[in-house]
Amino acid sequence: MRLAGSPESVVEAIRDEAAAEIETLERATRDQIRRLGEAADEEPSSDPRATVLLAAARREAAETMAREDLADRRESLEERERWIARAAAEGAARLARAGGDGPRRELLERLAIEAIESLPGDAFEICVLPGDVALCDEAWRRRVAGASRTIAVRVDDPPEGGGCSARTADGRVSFDNGFAARARRFEAAWRAELARILPS
Repeated sequence: MRLAGSPESVVEAIRDEAAAEIETLERATRDQIRRLGEAADEEPSSDPRATVLLAAARREAAETMAREDLADRRESLEERERWIARAAAEGAARLARAGGDGPRRELLERLAIEAIESLPGDAFEICVLPGDVALCDEAWRRRVAGASRTIAVRVDDPPEGGGCSARTADGRVSFDNGFAARARRFEAAWRAELARILPS
């Protein structure tokens, strides 16, 4: 299965999720205002004018409190989403510039092995960024291929943001194990972890 996208699409997904949460909060606040208004309207009194004034005052107070509560929650939610988006963008940038040939070669090796193990067959093409081709030397290819597989390294369809993707030699099945695709696959996990360490 081939997935398309980029770190920017992950940030856009975060914004969409925040908008949906805000809409849910607004709907709940409107419902709460309506219920409080209905409850105030039902309260008995001997003076009809006092009943009307009291109900109006309670409705206004309830609406003011609900609006303030919604504004506070919305501001908190938006700040959380901005922080998560900044953290995700910084993480993507750090992965893209993962330093040192040794650590980067090892990272590409792990990603390539994981990718080809998700595919059928025993002959594969590994697609990497042009700048990473030199890291995928003969020794690297032997480690990735193991005893029973063959691989070729290509740059014609590199994954967005770095990492690697793999496809069967006939091109029929592919697996994107690039950084952007992994960010999408593991979004629930990294969002939960970021939310856990969110500064208060």
